[in-house]
Amino acid sequence: MSFKNAGDAGSTTTTIPKNHRNPKANNFVVNSLFIKILTWVITAIIGAFIFANIKPYEIIAANFLTGISYKELGDVVFSIPFLGGLIKLLLGLANFTLGTLFWAFVQMLELLPLVLFGHGNFLDNNIARSGGKHYQANSKDPWEVKVAKHIGNSLSTEVLRFLILLGISVYVADFFLCLIVFPPVQGGNTADLLMVLQTGQYNKIDWSNIGKAIATVGAVEFLVKLRGILVKIAQDLG
Repeated sequence: MSFKNAGDAGSTTTTIPKNHRNPKANNFVVNSLFIKILTWVITAIIGAFIFANIKPYEIIAANFLTGISYKELGDVVFSIPFLGGLIKLLLGLANFTLGTLFWAFVQMLELLPLVLFGHGNFLDNNIARSGGKHYQANSKDPWEVKVAKHIGNSLSTEVLRFLILLGISVYVADFFLCLIVFPPVQGGNTADLLMVLQTGQYNKIDWSNIGKAIATVGAVEFLVKLRGILVKIAQDLG
């Protein structure tokens, strides 16, 4: 950018160096670029956690398929050269596929409340619906009418209530399911956890496996939420 002095006979020109023209704009670009890079890094980490977290469900799927197999027939088929190896490969692929589908189903149930409770329009509609028609309780009503009124009054918040209960129950079930794969007690017997807690033998608790179970259950949801916040920040920065 150049400026000329109007009172000068000559054409004196003042030039502002490029790196001093607009420091605020430079900081804005740097901050925006940093947020975008961080978002991509978190996306890659999410992918890594997804790949790692499928393993417990693959083990569960393998146990499920093993439970319905025919051992005698399997021993004969697996002993056949080439064909046995091919079948083992296909079974491994089936375990991974079934485990991935199982993991995806659980993750979607866990992510559904998180996504919807972060959606403004969804919350606005449900909050507005909760202030609608309300049946007044009357002591003279028959018991079946009282039940009907209670159910009718709860319909406006049914979706929110279902999502909250779904989120809690799926997380709890998923955590205990992961404890089967990552035994919380040294020695590998998950059933001994209650006895260990009752007798206070906390030195027998495998805290590493408990940490793995917690990471398996909550890491992806946390990173997805963090990525969503960073995306909003990047949008605000332009």
